[in-house]
Amino acid sequence: MNSARPGDIIIVKPGTYVENIVVRRNNLVIRSESGNPVDTVIEPYNPDTDVLTIQADNITVKGFMITGAGANCSGVYLYNSNNCLIENNKLFNNPQGIHLESSAKNRVFNNVISKGSKGIIIEKSDYNSVARNKVSKCRYGIYLLSSKGNRISKNTVLENREYGIVLSGSNDNTFSGNTASDNSRGIHIGNSDGNTLSENSIFSNEVNGLFVCPRSDKNLVFNNYFNNTLNVEANNGTSNAYNKPKTEGTNIAGGPYIGGNYWAMPNGTGFSETATDANGDGIADERYRFETSYYIDHLPLVAYKPPEPVLPVANLSVNTPEDYAPFSVQFTDLSENATSRNWDFENDGTIDSSDEIPVYTYTVPGTYTVNLTAANENGTDSKLISINVGEENLIEIQPGSEPDVPGEENMGTTGSQAEQISGQEGLSSMPGFEMIYGVFCLLAMYIFKGTRK
Repeated sequence: MNSARPGDIIIVKPGTYVENIVVRRNNLVIRSESGNPVDTVIEPYNPDTDVLTIQADNITVKGFMITGAGANCSGVYLYNSNNCLIENNKLFNNPQGIHLESSAKNRVFNNVISKGSKGIIIEKSDYNSVARNKVSKCRYGIYLLSSKGNRISKNTVLENREYGIVLSGSNDNTFSGNTASDNSRGIHIGNSDGNTLSENSIFSNEVNGLFVCPRSDKNLVFNNYFNNTLNVEANNGTSNAYNKPKTEGTNIAGGPYIGGNYWAMPNGTGFSETATDANGDGIADERYRFETSYYIDHLPLVAYKPPEPVLPVANLSVNTPEDYAPFSVQFTDLSENATSRNWDFENDGTIDSSDEIPVYTYTVPGTYTVNLTAANENGTDSKLISINVGEENLIEIQPGSEPDVPGEENMGTTGSQAEQISGQEGLSSMPGFEMIYGVFCLLAMYIFKGTRK
């Protein structure tokens, strides 16, 4: 390290290195060759000293297993260091995993820390980011002491003996998206003001999920999921709040509005699990009053059940379903819950119209399938009907018409014949007249042909 120059990248091959490392030069990257912490291990030569000490700016430490620090010592210790990155390391069996003191704007990202007294310590250090770390089986998971403006996000703290996350004398920090479970206590706010807790999942903690001491003021706790035997012990500090004004946005229970918190119980009888929500907005109809203080969650969340989507139902009518070519058909869209429609008058995959009342002309005889597709933001539905287009309407000769008789055009009609015809018109309505008349005509033709011979 002493031979390195600013900007150098120091790549460490797999192996176990027994030494205490101190970094005092700025702008260095120190990383394992494999990127896998398991095969590149650093153990202290002197257990009474921190394993890796950083007293410089812009240092990256990545991909190591760091273990074996002695009492009151740290696996990684940053002192008066800024803009450093501690990433993808595994630290275990160290009294203090990663310790930042008097250091600002550093990133502690994606590390695994276990089996110690304090997993991550932020002491007198401001505006750091601690994200996506897993801290387990320590006394304290993440501990902030006299620090401000830090962002603690998307970490998992579990199975820690006393506290998952602890604030002591620390102001204006943000805790979001963290999971604190199966600890003795989930999150503890002591003598700390102006902190914000949102989108955290705090469950299965033995003593309580959240503790706020009487000397903690102006803290905001909203949009968190609680499920502990005692969810919150909120002592009467000044101007703490357990909800924010109702605003649009997906809350931690899946509802469409941000407001307060979701209050469950391991036995399924929590306030949010039993409260009513008449208007279906994901906010309980009643406020949640804390048992241990005068504080109230004015907009507690409930389990949200989104309404069933309204789907379109395609339907249509036509002025006539069949006629002779060419003919025009007027269609009318009668669909329900639709915001648009498409007509395919020949079901050939080509959209012919999107009008509500279109007219289409069929010029070629045949049977056509009409496809109406109705749509809205939730989906589509189709309706099919048939249109029958016939051949041109021709005049047909009906059975029973008088046959043409040769020479009939030269035959006149006498008065007596007219009377006979008039009488025949009356007889034509008699039953069986058509058969009798047909036989008579055939006999007349036979006699006529005989006389011509």
